[in-house]
Amino acid sequence: MPTALVAFANGSEDMEATSVASILERGGVKVTRAAITTDGTLDVVLSHGMKVHCDAHINDCSGAYDMIVIPGGLEGATNCANCEPLVQKLKAQKASGHYIAAICAAPGFVLAHHGLIGESPATGYPGCSDNIKNYTGAHTTTDREAKIVTGKGPAMAIEFGLACLEVLVPAETFVKVKAGMLCD
Repeated sequence: MPTALVAFANGSEDMEATSVASILERGGVKVTRAAITTDGTLDVVLSHGMKVHCDAHINDCSGAYDMIVIPGGLEGATNCANCEPLVQKLKAQKASGHYIAAICAAPGFVLAHHGLIGESPATGYPGCSDNIKNYTGAHTTTDREAKIVTGKGPAMAIEFGLACLEVLVPAETFVKVKAGMLCD
């Protein structure tokens, strides 16, 4: 069973955090909702007020994951970028050849800021992506060789979640989930 860690920080964008977790779970991915908090609490408040009780704190997420996902939201992406345990986990993820994914402000503020995108084509929220070298402006991008998935913003949350799922599960599972969500 594939595994994914989805970072949930105070101020993460609601749709981007919850949609990707839901889509991955629909496809049989074991998702860990990791709290990115400075006080060790598992409770976060997303950018539009949704309250989430996470599965674990980032400091307790020592296992390997097939994918780590960073939702956007200006405050949430900033909190993720400043979370040293998460940044170290992302760097180890990249070095081990596993997927990293980010949407909205996170590709620029987290991945590019910490040198994790390199020359890969990537997208992100306009105005938050100036440090992405090969910014595409596309809704989503997937670089299977570099193992990076990026999304532009909240309206693309479903598309981004499906792009994340597509690289983790067999094609027939992906097609079934996509059809079940009426996205075909």
